[in-house]
Amino acid sequence: MPDGTDDQRAIQLATDLFAAWSSGDADAPAAYLHEDAVLHDIVGGTHEGWPAIREFFAYGLERFPDLTLVPDQFWMSSDGVALTWVMSASVTEATAARFGADNIGRRWKSDGMSWLRIVDGRVMREVDYHDAGAPAASLGTR
Repeated sequence: MPDGTDDQRAIQLATDLFAAWSSGDADAPAAYLHEDAVLHDIVGGTHEGWPAIREFFAYGLERFPDLTLVPDQFWMSSDGVALTWVMSASVTEATAARFGADNIGRRWKSDGMSWLRIVDGRVMREVDYHDAGAPAASLGTR
């Protein structure tokens, strides 16, 4: 029976990566991603390689500078880990057209799930699933 060390490493990698996504620093996730990483977000599309991933992430941070992605539960596979999480951020002036000016400063949330394929101790592929309408619904604007 395995000692769980690989599982613990995968969970720690996922936890560290999601802390980086939540840091407000567009460069922070690079340390956890494989050089050939692919990020597929069901809402935001597919981004291949760090420059494309960073551009996508930096754009999100411009709109939601206090974005957080907080992991909840983890499931292991032979080549990675799946996890659930809660994403949240505050409505800003840049997003007021979507959420309503009266919601500026209010925090929305969206539950999601990701699958991370790990190669050589880094994330080679991240696939994110979440509902594009959940943020507005959490504010009661949908």
